[in-house]
Amino acid sequence: MALPDLSKYEKYEQLTQGKVRYYEAGTGKDVLLLHGMGVYTSADTFQFQFEPLAEKYHVIALDYLGFGNSDRVLGNGPTFDVIVDGIREFLDIKGLEKVHVVGHSAGPWFGGILTYESPDRVLSLTGIGSAGMNATPVASVSGYQAPTAESTKASNMNSVYEGSSLTEEMAGEMGLQMLKYANREGAVDGLRPLVNQMADANVRKSYLLQRRLPFMKCPVYFIWGESEGIDPGPTWTEEWESTGHNPGKGSKPWVAPNTKFDMIPGATHNLHWEHPELITKLLSDFIG
Repeated sequence: MALPDLSKYEKYEQLTQGKVRYYEAGTGKDVLLLHGMGVYTSADTFQFQFEPLAEKYHVIALDYLGFGNSDRVLGNGPTFDVIVDGIREFLDIKGLEKVHVVGHSAGPWFGGILTYESPDRVLSLTGIGSAGMNATPVASVSGYQAPTAESTKASNMNSVYEGSSLTEEMAGEMGLQMLKYANREGAVDGLRPLVNQMADANVRKSYLLQRRLPFMKCPVYFIWGESEGIDPGPTWTEEWESTGHNPGKGSKPWVAPNTKFDMIPGATHNLHWEHPELITKLLSDFIG
């Protein structure tokens, strides 16, 4: 099965710190899709949601500064501040006063900081397999290194299981797609400023979402897989029944005042690849 071809939606904008690539399509409510962390990561992570969402909304999927097909070597950064301010500057340039933010992994982390710092710019925040609350960095950060075709496919194969829409063939194709971004000139070393921030416990804790979430006024939606490995996912799953499906009543109540939750049985960190139609429907129902 061929992966979706989003090249016809590709555009570029020049920001203060560099040029960014993004996909744009559709009309309606403004929805901004924010990808996760990784030298191979890009807006393509939403390739199974982009066109279905664009049938109903004005959708933009952005490559941050230092990622994907955006400029990979920057004079400043990428760092947390450069990325978040880059997202905000991008909204300014596009004339988008307020958007619904949907992020995967580190996407809700950056989007959450944006929501906290610029609450008037975010109508809602959705986190799919959210990072940003885990004090300990994931292995791909703490053991940062250049990926290979074998390592990217092996990682993607975690999403191939009975009941998942992702096949072994697709996992391999996506691995090659991801490797293309990782192999861009300067990409591996270019990302080190952000990797170093994420790997440093003292720097990392300054950007975690726990202290920010209670002050977010917009609706927030967390979706995660039953087999999610990033904190607080495992705890929220373990306490799912005892809290009445409300992690805000559990031992890690790291939530905003107006938060909705969904835990997807059997799913892993990349649940938007594994259950694309379901995730698209849940997003559509939440955004309205």
